[in-house]
Amino acid sequence: MQFNYYFLKALSNELSKHLVGNKISAIFSQNKNELVLCFINDRSNFFIKANLDGQSSLLSFSTSFARAKKNSVDLFSELSGQHVLNVRQFENERSFSIQFEKNFELLFKLHGRHSNILLFQKNELLSLFKNNIEKDQQLKLNDLDRPINQSKEAIINVGFDLFKIYPTFDKHIKNHLKVKGFYEEGQPLETKMNVLESVLSELNDSNFYLLKEVPGLRLIKPDTACEVYNNPIEVSNQLARSFFSNQGFAQLKNKLLTQVNKEINKCESYISQNENKLTEIENRRGYDELANILMANLHLKLDPSASHIELFDFYANEQVKIKLKPKLSLQHNAEHFYRKAKNQSKEVEILKNNILSKKKILKELIERKDLISSMDDIKKLKTLEKTDTKSNNKEPKPFIEFEIEGFQVFAGKNAKNNDLLTQKFAKKDDLWLHARDVSGSHVIIRNPNGIKIPIGVIEQVAQIAAWHSKRKSDTLCPVIYTQKKYVRKPKGSLPGQVLLSKEEVILVEPKRDIHQ
Repeated sequence: MQFNYYFLKALSNELSKHLVGNKISAIFSQNKNELVLCFINDRSNFFIKANLDGQSSLLSFSTSFARAKKNSVDLFSELSGQHVLNVRQFENERSFSIQFEKNFELLFKLHGRHSNILLFQKNELLSLFKNNIEKDQQLKLNDLDRPINQSKEAIINVGFDLFKIYPTFDKHIKNHLKVKGFYEEGQPLETKMNVLESVLSELNDSNFYLLKEVPGLRLIKPDTACEVYNNPIEVSNQLARSFFSNQGFAQLKNKLLTQVNKEINKCESYISQNENKLTEIENRRGYDELANILMANLHLKLDPSASHIELFDFYANEQVKIKLKPKLSLQHNAEHFYRKAKNQSKEVEILKNNILSKKKILKELIERKDLISSMDDIKKLKTLEKTDTKSNNKEPKPFIEFEIEGFQVFAGKNAKNNDLLTQKFAKKDDLWLHARDVSGSHVIIRNPNGIKIPIGVIEQVAQIAAWHSKRKSDTLCPVIYTQKKYVRKPKGSLPGQVLLSKEEVILVEPKRDIHQ
């Protein structure tokens, strides 16, 4: 309600006491929607700060202001050195102007999100603070005064539609009139007029009410908790402090909640994907059962070139077709399935441990979200933010990290980094990958348990290795992979150069994100 006509009328009257006779020394902007005006005399300075960003359009006043050394631009240079002659309040209009020598007039048009500051000379528009409000280009200074017949007869003639007679009334005033009984049917004319006069008297007295819970200014005493002021400049300054403090609190709280919600979503997505993977593995036919079926039929003669065999499944009491590795005996195929069962068991264990770990982190994040949501003190929020900043500013990790189906994956960032990853960080059973015949990142898959890494995981990591190479724009890229123990660095070789004593090749599509 700071830009209500009745408040502006009191404000412009008070401003005239501070401005008339003063000289303007600077008008500048250091934020997109902020304009600062500096007035000086022999004894003191007086500043007007106008914030006109739509959501927080406010005026505040001070006797000192620290201008930024950078990103500050001077505006309305024509007014430099001009003395203030008068502060003019326009009739029935949410606007006032500061009148200067040489017929300059700086208009404060305070229409909520369409607020603007315009410079006129001899009633001709010279320049605008905000150029994106088209209607302001055609604005005529002398057309702003709106003399309106507000007599009893005029009110009767409009059927007591006060907003035709008092366009300066806002929703708060309308609600107050309703509470006072102005709109009750059957009210005598004199009663209505008495109510109106009472409300007008409240609007024109020198009391201003600042809400405590939510920043807001009222001219009529509200039912909620408030502070009472009788100086429009003092209440304007307190309103600005309250508003920006409240706004800063809301923005910081929203920022912290956005961050924690992002982490919660990542955790939930990870848990969901790995629980689905775990369910798929647990519902899959056990390799140990297939191995047992093969072992029960070792007496059968097997065609060395056979890729499948059909046997009786004593678990399901039906025939089952089992895929074989050609040129291997039934016993060796059974041993192959036992190894796969062992690897599958370890994979399940890794998945379960990772899910439990993530669920623990998720619980902590949810507790953190509840803590942030419950906070009503900006100091505590800032302390929490500082803690986050410190933890986020820890020494950066030397490698790019991924996690794929429970396996930790690391990629080097440059040639020197590749050497560090391969020679110092990687262990002998880790799987090492690199795009073939081109420069690129060394990539390793951690394998602390020495299990056989599923081919699906190798394929996904190979896609990442391909993307982190000179072949990242190719449709398909050959990627070599081997255990780290088969990778050695020749003496005197350049950074990142290695030799392999054993390797396999997989052809993949380069992908930065394996989920794309």
